[in-house]
Order: sequence, then structure tokens, then C-alpha cells
Amino acid sequence: MNVLATLFLSLLLAAGANAPVGSASTNRASLDERTGALPSAKPKMWTLTEDTVSLGLNGVSPHVMKTPSGDRLWRSDQVPSGTAVTMCDSAGVCTAETLSTGTTGPVSDYTITRTTSGWRAYFKKVDQVSQTQGIYSAPCTTDECLSFGTATLTSSMMVVPQATRAWGVPDPVRLPDGRIRIYIVESPASTSGNCPEKVASYISADGVTFTKEKGWRLTGGFVDTEVLRAKKNKWVMIVADGPGCGGTKGSQKPQQLYITTSKNGLKWTTPKVLTGVDVGRLDPTGYEISPNVFRIYYASGSITDNNYTIERATLRFK
Repeated sequence: MNVLATLFLSLLLAAGANAPVGSASTNRASLDERTGALPSAKPKMWTLTEDTVSLGLNGVSPHVMKTPSGDRLWRSDQVPSGTAVTMCDSAGVCTAETLSTGTTGPVSDYTITRTTSGWRAYFKKVDQVSQTQGIYSAPCTTDECLSFGTATLTSSMMVVPQATRAWGVPDPVRLPDGRIRIYIVESPASTSGNCPEKVASYISADGVTFTKEKGWRLTGGFVDTEVLRAKKNKWVMIVADGPGCGGTKGSQKPQQLYITTSKNGLKWTTPKVLTGVDVGRLDPTGYEISPNVFRIYYASGSITDNNYTIERATLRFK
């Protein structure tokens, strides 16, 4: 707009005339009365809203895969394979499926991701002979990953004594360059206090053999990581706090869900809380429905009675 046009528009506004459509100045009422400036934009916020559906599912450590038929949901539960599977539609109606673990036996914390050689399953398995638990992986033998081949240990550093607590829950993520990174909860012996958990990461070119990366991705008692978006400068992760973080012995604070972001998947912002303490919420999993809108599944319940159900929610950034 040139100088004469600007002067003409100012005279029109002073006389109470409406500004032309498409002009830089449109509504005097929207201006700040003190400064004459336009109001600043409202900052965007993360919000988590529970969906009004009843899945009718028990268990913990859910993992979701979006399919043309609905959401396939694996979860650790009291079944022979250690992991139950269901297909849930948008209305929350779920139909049971079956996971075949073959000679591997029961597995838990089951997740999948696509590697350079195809879909691969990652899970925690107990070795009764050595009395250890470790993170293993195996190639899926069906497109649905309802069965898998020979399981191999991901790393000698991802195996601990069977009695170890506050450890595991692997989250394998395919990076933009095709490599696979596993985020995992560890509790170093040198860490004291009620929140000993830290999040470590391991990297692999083929999704089979992993090497530990330096440093910690998160500290301060955060667990149950789930990377919802792995794009350059736009990483998003949802997590929970540990079962011992807050409250007193015998009266722990219910676990809560948090959100954190990153530019590279290694350095993360301080997690911000999403949920209250009316009930425990943990083990989140999900995927992006549309830009900045995510479907989330999580376990809900109390650590005192160890009775958890799977719930669904919608996460938004707006």
C-alpha cells in the first residue's frame, strides 16, 4: 500500500468508515486501546481429552498399530502367550485376535516397527535357565505381526537379573534415515530416591544388533516412552512418571502422563504434565491422526490393587 493510499485509508477510519476487504487494517475494536497494536496470539497448548468409549480390555503396556481395519492393540495380559491382541474400531468395539510366539514362550511389552528388512517385533522375555530378563527382537512372519521367527537378544547391555524392577518397556522407533532406535527405562544402581528411573537409548542400522548411545534421554523418574512423531525438528514423545514419584511409601501418587518434544530425538524438553491424579495413567501408545492430533491408548488403574484397564484418549496441540 503506497503513502497516498495509506493516508486515504486513515481518513476513512477516522470518519468511521469500514476498511476495504483485504486491507491491513480491518477492525479497530480488535486493537489494544492503550497501544493501538493487534493482540498477541494465544500460545498453543497440549491437551489430552479422554474418549467416551469403553474398550472392555484389561492389561498393561499396550502398543497400537493403525490398520485399514482399525487399531490393532497388543497388551501384556494373563494369557498363555503373555500378550493379548485385539482389533478395535473407531467406536471402541474390540475383537480378539491371537499372537503366536512359537518356541519363544511368553513375552511382554510387545511392540513392532519397520526395519530395512521388513516388520520386526521387539519384546521382553524371561530366560528361566539364567534367571534373567532381556529385550529381544524377531522378524514378523505375517504382515499383521501376529507371529514371528527366531528371537535374538538386541544387546548384551539390554539384559538384567529377572528380579530387577523399574527396567524395560522398549520403544523401538524408525529414524528419518532408516536406522532403529530403542528407548528403554533403566535404573542405575548409583541413583537414589523414589524416582530412580532414567531413559536410555540404543541405536542400530539393521534393527537387530544395537549399541548404547551416550548420555540419558530423560532423567528424574520418567518411564513408558512412546515416540508419536519422529521427524526432523518435530519429534513428539508421550511418557509417564514412575510409580514411586510422589506421595509416601504405601500411599504413592497415581502415575500421570506427560508430553515432551525434541529436534533430534536425543535431547528432550522438560516433560509437561497432561493428566491429573484422580486415577493412575501409564504405558501410553498412539499415532498421529492428523497434524498435531494423536490417538492415545494407555493403561489406567492403581498400583495398590494392580488392576489395570486400557483406555483411549485424544491428544491435541492447539
